[in-house]
Amino acid sequence: MIAADGPFHDDKPLPTRDAISDILDVTQTGPDRFTGSAGAHNHIGSVFGGRLLAQALLAGMKTVEALPASSFHAYFLAAGRTDRRLDYQVARLRDSRRFANRQITACQDGRAIFTMMAEFHAPEEGFVHQNAAMPVVPPPERVAPIQHFVRERAAELEQAVTHNFAAALAIEMRPIAPEDYFLARPTEAARSFWFRQSGAATVEDSRLQQCLLAFASDYWLGGAAAIPHFLPTNSGEFLITSMDHAMWFHGPARCEAWMLHHTSSPSAGDGLGLTTGRIFGRDGRLIASTAQECLMRRLQA
Repeated sequence: MIAADGPFHDDKPLPTRDAISDILDVTQTGPDRFTGSAGAHNHIGSVFGGRLLAQALLAGMKTVEALPASSFHAYFLAAGRTDRRLDYQVARLRDSRRFANRQITACQDGRAIFTMMAEFHAPEEGFVHQNAAMPVVPPPERVAPIQHFVRERAAELEQAVTHNFAAALAIEMRPIAPEDYFLARPTEAARSFWFRQSGAATVEDSRLQQCLLAFASDYWLGGAAAIPHFLPTNSGEFLITSMDHAMWFHGPARCEAWMLHHTSSPSAGDGLGLTTGRIFGRDGRLIASTAQECLMRRLQA
């Protein structure tokens, strides 16, 4: 639920690093073959995983008539280069009256860097329930953007934080109580944040909105597993990188509207940390569920 407190009060959109038209830049090059823009260089030095999720899902959609996505499971196989376009190959695994399944593989220079299994399903009448409750948080208008927090607390923050979060990000993001995990290092491996993509207002197609939600779902998900152990961003001492990503769509979403991503990590061990997430509309409706496992490694001095 939304609590009406918090000193900040502003809802002006901030610029984001990735233009909506560029994220959705997927064109057909042959039978079940597509190419997409790899995006601009960023602080991680490789293709943003959310871009691979969005474009692979879109490539699969282009081979499926009308059906919306219901879920996908993906693996990041190798880092992608931002100076090369991405090539997508779609394999048609099933087409039935209400379901379609696709496997989409992204390659660069002939090498597979990413693969996704996606399912599409025609909505139908059925049983309905929602047991997941949105956490009690302030409304997004009363939560400061991450850039605002970084500027205000720069003297207290590690250099990696200001380097990674001071400029335009992949999505517009407002974290709930960022001092809890940037400064206090809590024992609970969880964090919540409001997010949106203001440019999505120009996108009418509900399936394209699913692709944009997939893009946004990769941001700040897996890092929750690192919170009790180290600052969840790459530095000279620690490495954190996504290994896989899963998502289930529970209902339609408009990505220009604020949504809350509540993430928590149930387990970490053997160099890997698992995080699960729930994406809520500000009305408390559960829009999607997410899961991601990350490699978490202390670097040798």
